[in-house]
Amino acid sequence: MLTFFRHYGLTMAVAMTIMYVCMIHMPSSASTIEIDIPNFDKLVHFMMYVALSAAACKNFYQQEANFGTLKLYFWGIVFPIAFGGLIELMQAYLTTYRTGDWMDLLADSLGAIAAYAVCSRVYPKKLNRNEN
Repeated sequence: MLTFFRHYGLTMAVAMTIMYVCMIHMPSSASTIEIDIPNFDKLVHFMMYVALSAAACKNFYQQEANFGTLKLYFWGIVFPIAFGGLIELMQAYLTTYRTGDWMDLLADSLGAIAAYAVCSRVYPKKLNRNEN
């Protein structure tokens, strides 16, 4: 069990943080800081999924998966996009205080794809693989 968390804990921590942030109920009186930038929430979604995809790519690359393989495509791109879709569906159908948004899912997807593209260039040069 500890080995699992040591190998994939970063991905799980980022995913659970995203789930919490996206599903929390924030009463309107609690938001004291108003950010008046158009589509700022889309930038936040993009960055959250950059973090999720980068974490997954790092964890699986260190576990001997190579970029360009189905395993890393799945965990670096497909998993974050599916996770984003699941959260949007949960917001739409399981809450009364959040709404699902296709544009949020698009921002999630673009973030995952961008992170995978950058990580596939950076990680092989910068990360040492664990020698277990």
